[in-house]
Amino acid sequence: MVVDYAWFIEEYMNGDYFLGMTFVRGVSPAEALHRIGATPGDVSRDWAIEAYAADGGAVLLDLHCYEMPEALSRGTETARLVTGTTMDEEFVYSINGVVATRFEPSFPDDREGSDPDYLLTHMRDLGMPLDGEEFTDTRTARDLALVLAVRATGVNLTPAHHAVPSITGSTDCPS
Repeated sequence: MVVDYAWFIEEYMNGDYFLGMTFVRGVSPAEALHRIGATPGDVSRDWAIEAYAADGGAVLLDLHCYEMPEALSRGTETARLVTGTTMDEEFVYSINGVVATRFEPSFPDDREGSDPDYLLTHMRDLGMPLDGEEFTDTRTARDLALVLAVRATGVNLTPAHHAVPSITGSTDCPS
């Protein structure tokens, strides 16, 4: 399934970059923006966010990589991958406003949250190292975390979804 996101990885994850990508189950792009306090069409505030319709929900893309507000996952589930060449990477899975599991993609065996093992079956199925070994290639860790987000939420952004203009909004940066 990593191959399914080769187009996305090629466009967004090569070279010097940082990116936040959030998968939101069962929520429209406009509702996702509303939940985080972003105003669709207004890009005058500090934190600009693009929201795309996707199979099973919405996907948010941003370049600031702040933690998403708890309100985004209330009544649903979200997976957020924050990745970049100049920062620590992070995967966060939230359920109904609570972080269930959080880890660095390169160290998936070092998890925390209210239910750190919540995604363990998916992680094993993907072949993530869970017994103290490390990834030798951080791109592999990032790519598998991206696939984990898709599998865990059931939200899938395809090239066809991405080709449709996003709803863009902005909000104030969290303090």
